[in-house]
Order: sequence, then C-alpha cells, then structure tokens
Amino acid sequence: EHFVANLLDCFMQMSDDEHAKKVIDVQGIGHLEAALKKNKGVIALGAHIGNFVLLGTRLGLEGHRFHTLFRIPADRRIKNLIERFLCHYHQSVIPSLPKRTAVNRILDALKRNEIVYILGDNLKKGRIEALLFGQRVPSPRGPISLALRSGAPLVPMYLIRNYEGRLNLIIEPELSIARNGNLVRDIEDNTKAVVSHLERLIRQYPDQWNWLTIRLTRYQTRPV
Repeated sequence: EHFVANLLDCFMQMSDDEHAKKVIDVQGIGHLEAALKKNKGVIALGAHIGNFVLLGTRLGLEGHRFHTLFRIPADRRIKNLIERFLCHYHQSVIPSLPKRTAVNRILDALKRNEIVYILGDNLKKGRIEALLFGQRVPSPRGPISLALRSGAPLVPMYLIRNYEGRLNLIIEPELSIARNGNLVRDIEDNTKAVVSHLERLIRQYPDQWNWLTIRLTRYQTRPV
C-alpha cells in the first residue's frame, strides 16, 4: 500500500509542480541549515524507505541545489524517460557509474555547498562487513569515505508517510564521525556505525522499507 501510494505521488508531481510542497511537511530544517553553514556541502544519508524519490523534490522546491546518486539502467529507453521527466522533480541525478566520474561530480557539488543524497542501504557489494539485524552484510564505504575526504557533514534524512496519509520529511542532526588518525580503521568503524543507524531507522518504519537492496554474507544465530 505504501509503495503504490508513493508511486502515485511521484506521478502527481509530474502533473502538479507544487504537489510535493502540498503533501510533504518538513521537520528539522534547522539541522540542514546548520550543516550548510559550514560551507562544505552536505551528504544527505538516506535509505530505500518511504518515498525517497520525492525527498530531493521537496528540498529542491525550497531552493536547495540537490543531487541524488543513482545507478542508471543501461537500457536507453529508461535513460530517455529519466531525462524527459527529471525536470519535474527539481533535482539532478549523478550516475553512480563510472565510479571515478561520480566521485568527482559529488566532490564538485560539495565544494559548491550543495546537497548530495546517497542511499546507504545498498548492502550488496560493499567492502566492509557490518551487522544488520544480526546478519552480516557487505556495506559500501562511499558515504563515509566522501565525508572524510571532503569534510562535508553527514546528515540523515528520510521521507515517511504518517497515519494520516501525509508525508513527513525528517531531517536529523548531523552524525558524529570519529577521526582517530587511521583512515582505514576510521572508514570501517564509521561505516559500521552508519549501518547501525540505518537499522534503528528501519526498526521505526519496517512497513515502509524496500528491503531488496541487501545481500546476506553469512547467517548469524543472534535473535533480532
């Protein structure tokens, strides 16, 4: 039901440029403003939870320069659809491949003090093994590596549907990133902390999480 409702909202955005503004309430905008005041851009940490597509639309309608890191399918027809309709969503897309080009575009956007949205629950091919609900998952180091490299604040944000049917864009305070002088260890420890944060978020809204973005590496007997 959530998936269908979110899909309908995405279609309605194409017919009404102000739709996202009408149906989405923003909570915690001060956390985003405080992070942007550091003038290093913001890495928006999200997940495949709720209507993650319209999150950038809502902030784009507020005048923020917003970019979403996205794996664009190779099918040219899908690429054409994205190019045709993206203007209705008030954000740009940074293709995740090729990787080096994606990293350079992300760093350039952060240097301009813009927002880059990364979904942190693509737990399929990451190099760091972390625990999610007692299961080992391969976790990407990208969000933490970019935060350490750029100095950009890592700010969790997500767009969920409440019991009244409206959408709430919730922006949390900047995550604290440990820097202990050992880059490899810092990336590993902070990445595991990010996965723990995502687990807490999913526990709050399990019915709104699209969970097909994970791959277990080894079964754990610890109860959830």
